[in-house]
Amino acid sequence: MYSESTARSGHTDDAPLLAKELSWKHRMKSKWYRMDRVSRVVFSLMFLALGAALVSRIAIEVLSPFDNWPRTTIPPRLDNDNNSARTDGERRKAVRAAMQHAWQGYRDHAFGKDELQPVSNSSNNKWGGWGVTLIDALDTLHIMELHEEFKEGVRHVAKVNFSKAKTGYTTPFFEMVIRSLGGLLSAYEMSLDVRLLKKAKEVGDVLMPAFNTSTGIPYPRVDV
Repeated sequence: MYSESTARSGHTDDAPLLAKELSWKHRMKSKWYRMDRVSRVVFSLMFLALGAALVSRIAIEVLSPFDNWPRTTIPPRLDNDNNSARTDGERRKAVRAAMQHAWQGYRDHAFGKDELQPVSNSSNNKWGGWGVTLIDALDTLHIMELHEEFKEGVRHVAKVNFSKAKTGYTTPFFEMVIRSLGGLLSAYEMSLDVRLLKKAKEVGDVLMPAFNTSTGIPYPRVDV
């Protein structure tokens, strides 16, 4: 049925269609609420299962092209045959040679500095300027029986003044603990060289002010 306002606006009266749609929604809602709880649960589970099956089917279609990709195989573990002792010995030599190579590079281009920058054969002092790479490597040198390299490192550490940083800015507390303090204590534990214990105490004294907080939790950086 047309009215003057409807005719002017160009729209027809769609009230019957709207009423029909609302009536359908009302009937569906009424049917849902008339179902008992068990039936509603079963219906919901069936709907979820149908959705899961549809998602699985889509995933299979999407991922199926990747089935032909080459797969990485894990090599089998070496058997303990009669040559295992010789093989283990060769491995130890290879690891030891790698450590000697790394130490020589540090010694030639960054000895006494915190880090070697291998690409440019230069160095930096980002962790206090005390030579944390050297300190951190002492226990490894001792374990690998690189005694001359170990002695050279200890001689350098004995001359370091840990009460004064060479960087001009604060030093990370965490790095000082795990690399400087930890490296010195582990090297002392293995060698019993009292010079290392003395230097470890110096580092500990430098770290102590970091605990002067209201919570007892140390500050993240130390001003030395």
